[in-house]
Amino acid sequence: MSILVWEPVAEPTSRYPKCHCSVILELSNKDLIVGYYAGEGEARPDTAWVLARQQHNTSGFDPLISVADSPGKPEGNGILLQVNDGSVLLIYGTMHGKLEGKHGPGVRWVTCDLRIKRSYNNGETWSEVEMIEENWGHVPKCKPILLDNEEILFGTEFTSWHSQIWKSKDGGKNWHICGNIPGEKNQHPSLIQRDDGSILALIRPSGKNPNILKSVSHDYGQTWSETEMTQNHCPYSALDAVKLEDGRIVMIWNNNPEKRNPLTVGMSEDGGETWKYKRDLITGEGSFHYPAIIQSHDGLIHITFTNNRVTIDHVVLSPNWIEGAGSALPIWEGIGMKRYLI
Repeated sequence: MSILVWEPVAEPTSRYPKCHCSVILELSNKDLIVGYYAGEGEARPDTAWVLARQQHNTSGFDPLISVADSPGKPEGNGILLQVNDGSVLLIYGTMHGKLEGKHGPGVRWVTCDLRIKRSYNNGETWSEVEMIEENWGHVPKCKPILLDNEEILFGTEFTSWHSQIWKSKDGGKNWHICGNIPGEKNQHPSLIQRDDGSILALIRPSGKNPNILKSVSHDYGQTWSETEMTQNHCPYSALDAVKLEDGRIVMIWNNNPEKRNPLTVGMSEDGGETWKYKRDLITGEGSFHYPAIIQSHDGLIHITFTNNRVTIDHVVLSPNWIEGAGSALPIWEGIGMKRYLI
């Protein structure tokens, strides 16, 4: 087995010509849902948070549905989790400040609040919005994780440039900040609970070094070690990671210090200390970035990523592809290219 599927989640339309920052979740009924923001572009007033479903044992995705669309205000990054009672949580932000001008106070991403919607029917319909944090500045990216003590953690980018760690002790009903990641400036941590119970954060850099950072917590996210620079390059772009059923960790990121190309998949057999296997998933024209990654019930790895902000692409592969089995994706020749497998 190698790469089994490469497909767009949805084609661009007049309503959703641009898209970015996807998340993917396998539901308890084995459907897949993929969500992201889409509209005229990042931080545009018409940008909504949308969702597509791939029903179990079918190919392709159902049409997009709009889950959040605040009139005149852009929706930002969102993350998804299905909790033990079966409800699905969408945690996301809405921008309230200026949409034009240089990055800084009062402009675009630092003006996001943090809010939540819930679904009690596997994402078919969604509740009214609830506020987690009205104060601006928190931006999620990587999926929440359910810990072995049944607490839930996720991280956010924050205006301090040190990732904030959010926790729920009651299945996602209530949330509070339990810690932050010190050291070099950082954002958007991907969290993994390792086999020894410690929590590894693999982190997008925001400081002087274009390399992925890491930090570890030994107390369920309350305190974190100072960030450590890894040997994996990163052009200050988002990454994601997942722990496989067998304990190995798989990470996906842009392994390049300067640009968001190629998109690389790596595998660690020692809890994220070293990355024995690295393989470029896609190269070619433009940028392939902001990936999300999960392992489904059948052991396969599902990846979504932004393809030049025109489509969100979905790839399915077996873990042994990372170790060298099968072929990579064809070189991307630009928008309009037909996707095929080698």
